[in-house]
Amino acid sequence: MFEEQEKILKEEFPQLLDRVWLNSSAFVPHAKSVVKAMHQFINYFHDPTIGEAVDNHFRDVTNDTMDGAAKLFKCKSDDVSLVINTAHGLNFPLLGIDWEKGDNIVTSELEFPTNYYPWKYISRRKQVELREAKINEKLQISEDEIIELIDDKTKLVALSLVQFNTGQRVDPKRITKVAHDHGALVAFDAIQACGATEVYPKEMGADFLSAGGPKYLMGPLGIGLCYISSNVVESMEPPMQGTGNYDFTDGDWMNREKPYHKGAKRFQNGTVPFYCVAGLNASLKLINSIGIETVSKHNHSLIEQLIEGLEELDLQIITPYESSRRGVLVHARVDKSKDLNKIVETMEEKHKVTISTRYDGLRFSVHLYNTEDDIQKGLVALKHTLKEI
Repeated sequence: MFEEQEKILKEEFPQLLDRVWLNSSAFVPHAKSVVKAMHQFINYFHDPTIGEAVDNHFRDVTNDTMDGAAKLFKCKSDDVSLVINTAHGLNFPLLGIDWEKGDNIVTSELEFPTNYYPWKYISRRKQVELREAKINEKLQISEDEIIELIDDKTKLVALSLVQFNTGQRVDPKRITKVAHDHGALVAFDAIQACGATEVYPKEMGADFLSAGGPKYLMGPLGIGLCYISSNVVESMEPPMQGTGNYDFTDGDWMNREKPYHKGAKRFQNGTVPFYCVAGLNASLKLINSIGIETVSKHNHSLIEQLIEGLEELDLQIITPYESSRRGVLVHARVDKSKDLNKIVETMEEKHKVTISTRYDGLRFSVHLYNTEDDIQKGLVALKHTLKEI
């Protein structure tokens, strides 16, 4: 346990004290401070006496959230835009790149649909070649193959930083260097990483990095973060247009010559759900109060224990062993005769242990509220369940 973890568990996650939640890669139960922040915002709107002060409240909550994101990502607040989900951020390169017939996009066969269907769509609409790194015999993707697919006609490399199904993490610096050498942009779907492990998009060389809120960022549905590099901000017109792109801080709504907002905020084309922004602001404060380095170290330590325990149960581990090559989720496969859905159901109903099934196996994931005791309880429950099913 890290310092203050016991206090955080009692104050923020009392609903998890009598159960084991190993399903953060699906979603995270809200911390009490997140729920409180959203309720306060809703109550603020409920009060008919607030008048014009709501604009100041919008600004303050947004600025706090941007500052929290900048601290988490080790970047400037001007490098971050609010998005409503991961796909929203990935649509910036989808719609903002000047696609031409004969261009290509590089991705992989392992991707979640969010990071596949947009590229399939643009491939069909603009006659752009879609190149996919194949799933290999280890049920992983090879970075060497990804790099071999990149050439001077590549306009975009789009990959998950951590794969939702196997937990594999790519080497972002290696990918971005090769892509940039060929003049391509790089977009990362980082929803399975942000908030759980160290993610520093500027250091990675990312052009876009998008992550919805409800998983490891511990925020509500309907809000997320998108890092956009300063090079992109300076060279790409915001592809989705609205009032939000422009600087109306002086309140002159009839001015037709307004400039774009400074930085990545210019990509934020309209009003976002501010109730959700308040919740995300609270969750970022919680993560940053611990420190992402501490959270990451804690999570990776638990995953190592989990992998060891799963191996002792003779499960096949698909997730890479090295911490630098994985996130904080583990994919394990059981005997094919076992009913995966029944395993998940029994773990939940009989043992109060929540996991999920993905990609023909079981997926386990941890976060800052998990303890070593959680891991042991989860492994014991799984052992009993496998004997029963």
